[in-house]
Amino acid sequence: MKKNTIVNIRRFPRCVTKLNAYFPEDNKVYYVTNISYKGCFIEGKLDVPLKKLVYFEIELPDIGTIPIYGIVVHKKTIDGPGIGIEIIDIDKKFKPVWVAYLKAMYYIEDAKKAYERAIKEKEKEKEKEKRKTKKEEKF
Repeated sequence: MKKNTIVNIRRFPRCVTKLNAYFPEDNKVYYVTNISYKGCFIEGKLDVPLKKLVYFEIELPDIGTIPIYGIVVHKKTIDGPGIGIEIIDIDKKFKPVWVAYLKAMYYIEDAKKAYERAIKEKEKEKEKEKRKTKKEEKF
C-alpha cells in the first residue's frame, strides 16, 4: 500500500531533469531539477516570498525558451535551497510546445524505469548462474 506522501498525491507526474531557468530581473542561470505539467522546482538561493507571482523562462534543449508565470508555493527542500512553483500560465502559442516536451520526458522516464528493471533482472540472472556454478563445483 502506498503511503500518502507528496510524491504520490501530485495531480501530474513529475520528471527529474536539469534545465536552465532565467528570471529577467536576475542575470544568473538557475536549474530546474524537476518539472510537471503544472509545476517545477528551481534550485538556488532565490529571495522570492511565498505566494508571489513570478515570471521566468525555462530553456528546453534543442527547442528554445518557454515564458512562464507561476506562484511560489514552497521554498527549500532537504536537498538544498530553491523554490517550488505552481505554473499558472504559459502563453497559448507555447503551451503545445510545453505539453509535447513533457510527453517526451514521460517517455524518457518510462525508458529509465524499464532500463533499471532490465539491469536488476540481468543481475539476478548472474547471481543465479553463480550459485549454479558453485553448486556444480561442489560435486
